[in-house]
Amino acid sequence: MRWSLVAAICLALTGCFGSASRVSDADAAKSDYHYRLARNYYDDRNIAMTLKELHEALTLNPQNAQALHLKGFVAMGLNDLAGAEVALRKAIELRPDLLEARNNLGTVMMAQERWEEAIQVLQPLLHDPLYPTPAFAHGNVGWAWYKLGDLSKARRALEMAVFLNPRFCLGFNNLGIVHRDAGNVRAAREAFEKAVKLCPKYAEPWYHLGVLAQQSRDLVAAEAAFSKCAEVGGDSVFGKRCQARQE
Repeated sequence: MRWSLVAAICLALTGCFGSASRVSDADAAKSDYHYRLARNYYDDRNIAMTLKELHEALTLNPQNAQALHLKGFVAMGLNDLAGAEVALRKAIELRPDLLEARNNLGTVMMAQERWEEAIQVLQPLLHDPLYPTPAFAHGNVGWAWYKLGDLSKARRALEMAVFLNPRFCLGFNNLGIVHRDAGNVRAAREAFEKAVKLCPKYAEPWYHLGVLAQQSRDLVAAEAAFSKCAEVGGDSVFGKRCQARQE
């Protein structure tokens, strides 16, 4: 895609962020001040002021990695995936220890269905002792392997994810999907049941439990699962699917 080429060129040229120029200590301090203001505005969900303060921070110091990370994170929320990728890659280049920036870059790759790239970006987080939430990285890698059609690698990654975080509802749901597609219905049902036990208001695993029960001709269990799914899912995608199954 054209934006990917632009992003690659921008990362190759130091002038894109002004990284070739020396930043004075005074400007670096002012940049950090504006970054902290941006964080406060973001915590208050004032996106307009967040972006304004980030612009000030990066004008003063284009090498402010934390400001670039936040800029990329905000761009993700605004669905500006091209802008998010450029900012996050630059943040990682400047501060390889910004592990959350790497995780967010992997999320950008997944949002674009660039599964192999997502795995490459996220792989270093799987064994980094300083990364505080490795379960989520394993979960993302597992889902990427699933989307690439490698159920064995997907299962191993997702099993590690729920081992590291036994309350990882999404991890159990996705593990159930992998087991289901591999033909292991019993393991799939157990994973979906674990997901709804941990997160009773999580509609998707209720839907999958309903489908499995329907396929096994347990119509009572199917009706109960679809009813719960419709109740907690409301107008969401899975809520509507479950409502349709009840009609």
